[in-house]
Amino acid sequence: MRRRGTMADSIARQFARWAANLKYEDLPPEVVDKVKSLILVHLVSAVHGAQSPAAKKAVAFVKREEGKADGATIIWDGGKATRIGATFANSEEIRALEDSYRMITHPGKSLIPAALVNAELEGKSLKEMITALAAGYEFHCRLAYDFVPAVAARGYRPAPIFHTMGAAVVAAKLMDLDEERMKAAIAIAADCASGLFQSGTERGGGEGGGSVHDTNAARQGVFAAMVAREGDIKGPEYMIEGPAGFYNAFTGNNKGVLQYKFDGPSTVDLADIPKDLGRTWKLLTIMYRMYSTGGYNHQVINLLVELRERHKIDPDEIAVVEVLMNYLETLYPSPNFPGDPDNKARVGSTHYFAAHAIVNGGYPQLGGRTYGPTGDDLQHDQRVLDFMNTRVKVIGMYDKPMFSPSITVKMRDGRSYSGDYPYERMQWNFDGLVERLQDLRAKFPLGPGGLDALIEAMRSAEQMPSVAPLFALTRPR
Repeated sequence: MRRRGTMADSIARQFARWAANLKYEDLPPEVVDKVKSLILVHLVSAVHGAQSPAAKKAVAFVKREEGKADGATIIWDGGKATRIGATFANSEEIRALEDSYRMITHPGKSLIPAALVNAELEGKSLKEMITALAAGYEFHCRLAYDFVPAVAARGYRPAPIFHTMGAAVVAAKLMDLDEERMKAAIAIAADCASGLFQSGTERGGGEGGGSVHDTNAARQGVFAAMVAREGDIKGPEYMIEGPAGFYNAFTGNNKGVLQYKFDGPSTVDLADIPKDLGRTWKLLTIMYRMYSTGGYNHQVINLLVELRERHKIDPDEIAVVEVLMNYLETLYPSPNFPGDPDNKARVGSTHYFAAHAIVNGGYPQLGGRTYGPTGDDLQHDQRVLDFMNTRVKVIGMYDKPMFSPSITVKMRDGRSYSGDYPYERMQWNFDGLVERLQDLRAKFPLGPGGLDALIEAMRSAEQMPSVAPLFALTRPR
């Protein structure tokens, strides 16, 4: 029998043992606060997203193919479906407003639906759901932390690869799986993880391009836990670090050698991935994507708004805006498969968002107020387009910290204004998120009162004996 706690323990087993034994009382207050904020932002997003044509089609599809009278609840619609069907539908409703971790993962789009559905069907309290999410998020974050650029370079989209793993742990925890079956769920999830960048490069296939990635990751993670609960499939012990395992398949080796990295060393010790579990928490570093653009553009928008306000900058008097950012951010989504290898100014580029922020003094959040003369028709603001094409430079730099731009605004009269926006400023707690959600009040589908009700429910979530109140609060009145 394997000696517990020795170096012989696989990565999957160390995480499985920790997750299976994790209790709500083990969670530091700041972790509970963070998880509550993550649940909140994705519930708000799902209410918004449920109004989209694509989400409505997905819900109708799930109800038609996997409807189940005694199944799990679909957000907003209120219909019932199988465990994995409802997970898929609820994930599809989460759009634009979501979390972001290491540039190309948005774990909440997969982990939160997995948590809601399994907490409902397993009769779990919000304390138990928070605990499961803490376990799944931390597993996801540690597994992904150093490896996102390397996975992306091989043509895999990191989000569904790592989301499947995190969702499996969330579901397995809510199913009360022990260490052995939790380890099996992790191994089975590794077999199910997938997602190719080609889905995003060929946009002619319909709305959302590769949007099935995250919804399928949620579904596959839950499926992995369901299979593990049956007990017949144990899964390989060294599925993560083995010679033909998870890291070798998705990063190109199982030695911790990084083909690409944001910054820091080019080799990491895989043994450090589960180190200090329960004592340090990477999930605390997750940010929130409030604008409908890649996470690396959020800091650019925020910093330029601050510089404009602080120095009372007149956009017409600007000679040039220089944005310095990590070079991988200029090659999004992958250094080997960049969306724009020449880093040119175009609608949707960093140049565009920088121009919109400095010209109009902001950029709309999902459902928030608009800026500029064209309202919601953002792509036809000619003043922004002209500024983008002639007065914004975006420069990629090696070893510049991820999502931490430096910007200099040079004026025609020779003055210049500079600033930095370190990523740490985006790591909000519950109150920080609530402050930023206020801009959504006017256009929230449930009205300002509906948003307030969700916020207050999540503020005292520990007192809820079930997730039923959350589903009720996301239903149209």
